[in-house]
Amino acid sequence: MMMIVRLFPKSDLNKVWHHVENVIAKESSDVVTPLYSAQLEGMMSVGVIFDVKDPDNIAHFLTETLSGFDECHHTRTISLMKPVFFPIPKNKPENLQRYIIRIYTHPKNYKTIYNYLINYKYPFNLFPIYVSYSLGDEDLVMNVAADSGVTVNNFLRERIRAMEGVESSSIYPVLKSKRFAPLAKLIEEQQRHLAESAKKIPAGEIDEEFDWVEDFEYHAMLTGAFRRDL
Repeated sequence: MMMIVRLFPKSDLNKVWHHVENVIAKESSDVVTPLYSAQLEGMMSVGVIFDVKDPDNIAHFLTETLSGFDECHHTRTISLMKPVFFPIPKNKPENLQRYIIRIYTHPKNYKTIYNYLINYKYPFNLFPIYVSYSLGDEDLVMNVAADSGVTVNNFLRERIRAMEGVESSSIYPVLKSKRFAPLAKLIEEQQRHLAESAKKIPAGEIDEEFDWVEDFEYHAMLTGAFRRDL
C-alpha cells in the first residue's frame, strides 16, 4: 500500500527537506519503505511517499522517527487508495514538467471523476503518471507530466473544473523530488497498479527511465516521476 506523509515545518522548509533526505530516507524496514520525496511549489510541506505492508506500519515512523525532529510542526498522512499508474511513452515532447492536481468533490462523485480521469484520451502533450483516491487533504489526486503549465491549466479548466460535481481543484508544479528506493522497486510498484490500457502498450514503446528521476534538482512530481537510475 502507498501512503503519503506530509511534513510541515515550524519555520524552515529547507530543514525539513534536509531531514527527509538524510534521516528519513534511511528508515527502511521489512514493512515500511520510503520510496521518494517531493516538494511542491506553493505548498509549505515536504511529502514522503512510503510503501507499507499494512497501514498501521506507518505508526512507528510517525511516533518514533519524527519524535526527535523539532522543526516538524505537524504531519498529515494520506492513504493512496486504488492508485492507477500510466507509463510515459518514448515518443513524447522534450522537457516535460511534472504537476500535482488535487480535486475536491462530494463522495457521490468520487467514482465518476476517478473513472473519467483513468479513461480520458489524453493529448500528445499531457501524460497522466498516476490517478488515485486520497481522501486526506484532497479527495482525488493526480500526477501528470506536461510540456507547459499552460497545457495543465487548460486541462484543469476545460476538463476537470467543467465536470459536474467538482467543487474545487488546484495545480502544484513539482519543485524538486528525490528517489530513495532502488529504481527496480519503484518500477515494481508501478507495475502492480498499472492501468489496464497500459498493459497493452509494447514494452519497446515505454520510457521506463523517465518515470523515476533520482535527482531532486530536476522538476518532478508527488507520487513521483524519475528520470535516471543511481
